[in-house]
Amino acid sequence: MSEAERRMALVATRHYLDGLSRIEIADELGISRFAVARLLEQARERGIVRFEIASPDDLDLALSAQLREAFRLRHAIVVHAPSGAEDTLKQRLGAAAARLVEEVMTPGEVLGLAAGRTLRQMVMAFDALPPVDVVQLEGVAAGLQESGVELVRHAARVSGGVPHALLAPLLTRSDETAALLRDEPAARETFSRFAEVTTAVVGIGSWNPEDSQVSMLAGQLGIRESLLDAGVRADLGAVLLDIDGAVVENAVGRSVGIDAARLRGVPHVLAVAGGPLKFVAVRAALRSGLIHSLACDAGTAQALLADASRTDPHRRSDT
Repeated sequence: MSEAERRMALVATRHYLDGLSRIEIADELGISRFAVARLLEQARERGIVRFEIASPDDLDLALSAQLREAFRLRHAIVVHAPSGAEDTLKQRLGAAAARLVEEVMTPGEVLGLAAGRTLRQMVMAFDALPPVDVVQLEGVAAGLQESGVELVRHAARVSGGVPHALLAPLLTRSDETAALLRDEPAARETFSRFAEVTTAVVGIGSWNPEDSQVSMLAGQLGIRESLLDAGVRADLGAVLLDIDGAVVENAVGRSVGIDAARLRGVPHVLAVAGGPLKFVAVRAALRSGLIHSLACDAGTAQALLADASRTDPHRRSDT
């Protein structure tokens, strides 16, 4: 065993067997927590660490591994749910995403949250978040139960951290209105926190076929058709994408939330989405290069893998 491998084994032993956090190991060894995370990842890749997992019936480990490999994702989670059982799917996706977030977050980091029905299930499933502040990544697009305001506050209660809410609509009819909202003191304070986010969790909305609360809000504002004409087919909250994953630039000014440039600067972006209407939108999100990890349903995963076998998938360059 080389010196590098011995170091991986030491870090893995302290983390997995002795129960030390990444920050505690970093302090002990005099390295950064990011170096600790990389050593743990290398230990898994080289087989120094091996896991035997008793998989829950709703988690498909084989599909998860295939999806992770095909799109070079950091993490991939694929769940099963009975056909047509939309509520069950959202609950299972939310619970699986919650466990992943609890695993990857460490004390002192900052969690960024978008909103939506599946992400509400995730937040309600949190029970062991480390002490982290929580930042709302986008304005409000739906009812109070699914809004980012309530989700951020609930997650912060679980973590014991500070919530940073964004009390504004996600979309507006004009660039001028959105600019005024972004310039409000409370909004500016939340926007300033985007650069501190270490893990962001976002939903993926589909615009055609429609399965997106952002698209529904655009319809209420009377701007959905113009955005569809501009090429919008998917959203990552306030980031609107075309079918190939490119940001629709002429829609940027109307949104209140984290933009593509800031989202690209977040070290870990987890996207959570599922359902029979989401394939095109999830593919666009993967093509965008904005996400590192994905939690989705088995049907969407199978469609993505079939599509990837026909074409070269676009992959995030830093994974």
